[in-house]
Amino acid sequence: MRFSISKSLVSSLFLLLALPTLAAAEPISMNEAGQIYRENCAVCHGDRGDGQSRARFGLDPKPRDFSTPGAAAELNRKRMITSVVQGREGTAMIGWLGRLNMAQIEGVVDYIRRSFMQLPPSEEELAVDEPRLQRGREIYEEHCRVCHGDRGNGATWTNSVLNPPPRNFTSPQARRILTRKRMLASVSFGRKETAMMSFSNRLSEEDIESVVDYIRQTFMKGPVVADAGMTDLSGAAAGMGGHTGGGQGASAPHGRAPSSIGSSAMAPRLEQHAQGHAVDMNAPFPGGLVGDFGSGRDIYLRNCSTCHGVRGDGLGPRSHFIQPKPRNFLHVDSRNMLNRPALFRAIGIGKPGTVMPAWSKVLSAQQLADVAEFVYQDFIHPNPDEILESPGLDTMLDKKKAP
Repeated sequence: MRFSISKSLVSSLFLLLALPTLAAAEPISMNEAGQIYRENCAVCHGDRGDGQSRARFGLDPKPRDFSTPGAAAELNRKRMITSVVQGREGTAMIGWLGRLNMAQIEGVVDYIRRSFMQLPPSEEELAVDEPRLQRGREIYEEHCRVCHGDRGNGATWTNSVLNPPPRNFTSPQARRILTRKRMLASVSFGRKETAMMSFSNRLSEEDIESVVDYIRQTFMKGPVVADAGMTDLSGAAAGMGGHTGGGQGASAPHGRAPSSIGSSAMAPRLEQHAQGHAVDMNAPFPGGLVGDFGSGRDIYLRNCSTCHGVRGDGLGPRSHFIQPKPRNFLHVDSRNMLNRPALFRAIGIGKPGTVMPAWSKVLSAQQLADVAEFVYQDFIHPNPDEILESPGLDTMLDKKKAP
């Protein structure tokens, strides 16, 4: 007697047999899961998990937007794991089993759920014993929740209306760049070119500290992740093709950028990675690299000046159509924070959520050092005696206390 077995039945039987074995794999970290998402999923689902990628224009149906309340209500963890394992029939979503192991699949699903989805907070997450944090929770619910959402990952309406959207406190990027000191300054004095207003006239210093600590304890849990995409920027030539410079030496004469600080297109304040320590503006490039000014100038003028401007002021011809605005290298924050390693890293990895690409995919490590050297010499550090001092948070807080 003959009988046939469908491909889907065979696939399901295989999965039933395979899943128990695969699930025993060692769990991966959120750092690793985030990297898997950026390398494999962001091309369709977007850097923010909202489906706003270039690929969406060619896909029907569109990629899933994980940031909507509908997604949180519809997609439980089990269904998402099944979708990643098997793919989704009638969509561009392929099955990833075989390309990723089960631990990686579970990790990237948990990363998506934690970073992008508006899940209702659990009772454990809402439990706050310390009176100061209870006060912080009250302040957050009264003043912050309307924009930043119940779980700190952005309310639905604000993500679609505000540009730039409110900070997603649950993202790995937030854990990496938001120090407590920076958050206190943001709540106290607001953030220029965003909808974040100053609360120094509405809240006391104790209340500001309470709400910041509540946000950090409730929404910013998890490991502080390293910059994405910096997999081979140690100084060895990566063999990546790209534009090469003209070969002039770093000592070649060149014009200096004006020392005055640009008044517009100011980028957000930069934070020191090691809080409380001054940035070493003489720090060398990693891996013993030495940048070539002339080659870097050629690369910059060919690839970077359309956004950042010939003068490095963020006023290139494309800047008028870009949001958020390109970095203004003449701003005091840039000049006090962007040393050679920071420039090398930023150019290499790009900036998610902006038009700044990861140039490590195009340029070699040496070329990255070349363009970073040009930016450093011509814009960041043209004359150390003319660099203005930026008032620190302590100074601003002292002014706030003054009658």
